[in-house]
Amino acid sequence: MTKHRAHTLSIILLFLLPLLLPSCGPGGDTFRIKGHFRDMQAGQLYIYNESDDHARLDTLNIQEGRFLYKGQTSEVTPYILVFPNGMEQVIFAGPNQDLQYEATANDMKNYVVNGSEENKLMNQFRQETYTMNPTATRGVARTYITDHPTSPVAIYLLHHYFVQDPDASPDELTALLKTLKPHHPHNHYLLDIEKKNTAAQSRQPHQTIPNLTLITRNLTPTRLWAQESDYTLLAFWALWHPQGYDTLWRLRHLSDKHRTSGQLRILAISLDLERHRWEDATLQDSLSTHIHHYCDGRGFESPLVKTLGIDQLPLYILADRNHQVIDTGTDINNLDDMLKKHLPTPTP
Repeated sequence: MTKHRAHTLSIILLFLLPLLLPSCGPGGDTFRIKGHFRDMQAGQLYIYNESDDHARLDTLNIQEGRFLYKGQTSEVTPYILVFPNGMEQVIFAGPNQDLQYEATANDMKNYVVNGSEENKLMNQFRQETYTMNPTATRGVARTYITDHPTSPVAIYLLHHYFVQDPDASPDELTALLKTLKPHHPHNHYLLDIEKKNTAAQSRQPHQTIPNLTLITRNLTPTRLWAQESDYTLLAFWALWHPQGYDTLWRLRHLSDKHRTSGQLRILAISLDLERHRWEDATLQDSLSTHIHHYCDGRGFESPLVKTLGIDQLPLYILADRNHQVIDTGTDINNLDDMLKKHLPTPTP
């Protein structure tokens, strides 16, 4: 072989080598999360994407302290891990990323995700706020949002500390939205927050709730205001949520307590995706209580859920006979006190 031909062949092989070698990373729009728990051998948890454009709820099985999750996304977006005790953790995943997650089950707040700049920034935020109270943490979140407006982390912090926190100022939320929007004009996650923020205004006190469509146990559509009552309690919940069964128990308690007065109509609207599990769990309510159960099996993608801007569970809305909102909240432990404040005392 001549020196010229050998040189030409070397060049050809140099260009072909990346194509011939097996790929080690996820590639394309896919990503991979490799998880490791240092003190837990086996278990199960949920993972979901907070962007409605790619919304999906999956189950992760932990074996020998490890799990592997593969997904697909066109932009960096937060994935939320949900544990049986209700704790949530965030991992930012983007196209062609290989991420490493390390945690201990005994200290769920202190976990580390490596593999991207977004997760590095979020690691830093967690370390800085580890011992802070919610008010102080929200203040640090505000600083991170204004100091890092181009980062997807800023969008997550906006959602977690200003959208989902009932103590946050609505005016401040609107101002921070305006700060981030020019930097993320096409970001699905931010557009979804903006849309939900607008929709959430429809469930604020004195607003009128439209006559939305509900799906019954036998898959028959019905209208929200097909029946009239002095007061209507809309309770949004799901079996997969850590507070799901607790919410169901409290609704049953309220049904028994207000049954004789006939003033309160209770609508339990499930965001479960597996309708057969929901049917089994609520079967006794159709026989022994006056709770009206509804589920269309579409979760957060339900048109009713989107219209009211529901983005967390549990959540309740109390409306009057004119379909106007009286009160709304997310603390199911406050349901009894809330009803005592607005409803006449039920007769025994």
